Amino acid sequence: MSTDGPTIPATRLESARVGLPAPDFVIPDIAGNSFRPFDALPVGGLILVFYRGHWCPYCRRYLCKLQANLKRIEEAGGRVVAISPEPPSAGAAMARELGLTFTILSDTGGQVIDHFGTRNGFLGGSSVLPHPSVFVIDNQGVVRFRSIDRNYKKRTTIRTIMGVLATLAVTAQASPAGVQGMAATAMDFA
Repeated sequence: MSTDGPTIPATRLESARVGLPAPDFVIPDIAGNSFRPFDALPVGGLILVFYRGHWCPYCRRYLCKLQANLKRIEEAGGRVVAISPEPPSAGAAMARELGLTFTILSDTGGQVIDHFGTRNGFLGGSSVLPHPSVFVIDNQGVVRFRSIDRNYKKRTTIRTIMGVLATLAVTAQASPAGVQGMAATAMDFA
């Protein structure tokens, strides 16, 4: 696998917006393996969590909350994937230290951070630091929820994530087209 940056198909370069297809990409996980979210879309929703880094106490606390609620999230059909601009080794050390078992990805070049519109622009052009963000992507690859927290101390609550997963489940059961009919109820908190 090349570590020069993520592979992002040209057909999906638009910024992540609720109701639109999510940007597709391939970046390394903490073991150095290639990870493509569209190869792992769960029935209930893929929860992409952008975090600042292992050094951020607010990020660490939030990732631990996700881990503490991981069974509930998975029982609701969701899968958690966290992304930071740090190298895989930093993510691996943090995962071991905190006992994190969900997928952690490395976006050192910031291309995925940019395509999801989460880069913190207050820091200048060359800094790759995302705003803490959560995106929920349905099993068709469409963004159904987006929350980009400009205040690094705030995070999307587990209750909110569980509510989005519940809405996806109800919509998928009620509509023959599955979650395709959810566009009118999509949530965007950017």
